[in-house]
Amino acid sequence: CFALAQEQGLEYPTYNEVPQGLSFTCNQRGPGYYADVETQCQVWHWCLPSGQQFSFLCPNGTVFNQNFRVCDWYYNVDCPSSTDLYGINDDLYKDKDGNYI
Repeated sequence: CFALAQEQGLEYPTYNEVPQGLSFTCNQRGPGYYADVETQCQVWHWCLPSGQQFSFLCPNGTVFNQNFRVCDWYYNVDCPSSTDLYGINDDLYKDKDGNYI
């Protein structure tokens, strides 16, 4: 997949671990799953209701699909638009009345 991405003019670094020093934080964000556009969506972050953050790396050839909240083939994902979809997390961690649980 990386070779195909290169043929199509896309450049994706191949990470073997979550890079240090990323600017994403869970501050001022609701709980949920967030694509990291700084890493071309190869990293995603899990923000807990407590504000605690865990970061994960998608397997090589895949990136985080914010719409479905899973790692997906890079050609299925418009990474720069991921931040527009962060609100999709609003349905998580809520009871039937919309209150955070």
